[in-house]
Amino acid sequence: MTVGDRLKRFRKRKNLTQKQLGLAAGFDKLGADVRIAQYESGTRRPKGKYVERLAAIVGVQASDVYKRQVYSRQL
Repeated sequence: MTVGDRLKRFRKRKNLTQKQLGLAAGFDKLGADVRIAQYESGTRRPKGKYVERLAAIVGVQASDVYKRQVYSRQL
């Protein structure tokens, strides 16, 4: 599972759209959803500061976004 896959999973658990997550992370409103879509598809990889910001928004630790295996605990 990639960083983008995990980010998408966490985003959906919080019932956020790509646009909502991008805006909450501080991305420009015209490209917020595009940026998140790029992260989720693997076209782009988020820099560390964005991973921390995105993880906080979806309620996980940044390390959870990077982990290869996220165990089945409730997040």
